[in-house]
Amino acid sequence: MLNALKLSELLAKNVDPQLYPRMFVMSPNGTLMAYSTPVDIKDLRDQAALISMAWKEHETQHLTARRQPSNPDDDADPDTARPPQGLETLTIEFQSNNIIVRAIQPKLLLVLVGGVPPSRKISFKITAETYGDPRYPSTDVPSSPSPTLESAALDQAADGELSSGETSNPSGDESGASLKRKQKAASVVSSMSQREKDVKIGALHIQRKKIDALTEFIRRDFDERGFVMPDDSNFP
Repeated sequence: MLNALKLSELLAKNVDPQLYPRMFVMSPNGTLMAYSTPVDIKDLRDQAALISMAWKEHETQHLTARRQPSNPDDDADPDTARPPQGLETLTIEFQSNNIIVRAIQPKLLLVLVGGVPPSRKISFKITAETYGDPRYPSTDVPSSPSPTLESAALDQAADGELSSGETSNPSGDESGASLKRKQKAASVVSSMSQREKDVKIGALHIQRKKIDALTEFIRRDFDERGFVMPDDSNFP
């Protein structure tokens, strides 16, 4: 049986007021199981309903795509069709926040709602990942940093500031300047701590790392206890 109180306490201990102020666990059908507090329960239910619709839509799309044969000439042979794989992660990026949805089990979803830098340009983007797909966002360190929400949050937590190590280049020979920039960027990245790399990659990356770690912890706990979330189709 799912201990909703203990799970809610775990979520509450892992939120951050800037980077990920809200976490909750729900079923794919939109039933709330546990959530961090404080919270506006009506707003949370509305959010869960929208996530449920988005999850079902993209899960159907991906399962349909996976069943399609990789070669049109193989239509007559069902054995050549790719085996269906379930949706594991859905990342929804709004101008004001990020929402990352992760399948802990087929019938149980962990949701992280994260903050974004004030200067964000993106208005809406949704990225779906099935099991085995490349991780989104990429873990590559960008060549040029910019002040972001997460850098301020992490700097404050560490009681210090991170230096970018970046300088501007005067105009001149493009090939030579480009090579120097690449060499310098590689040198800077190699000398960075993991925290500095995380900050440079961005808020979404840090939020993804958080939900990855929490998912692994919860899955391991459920496996040790032998807990499997049943289908909630008959829930009120």
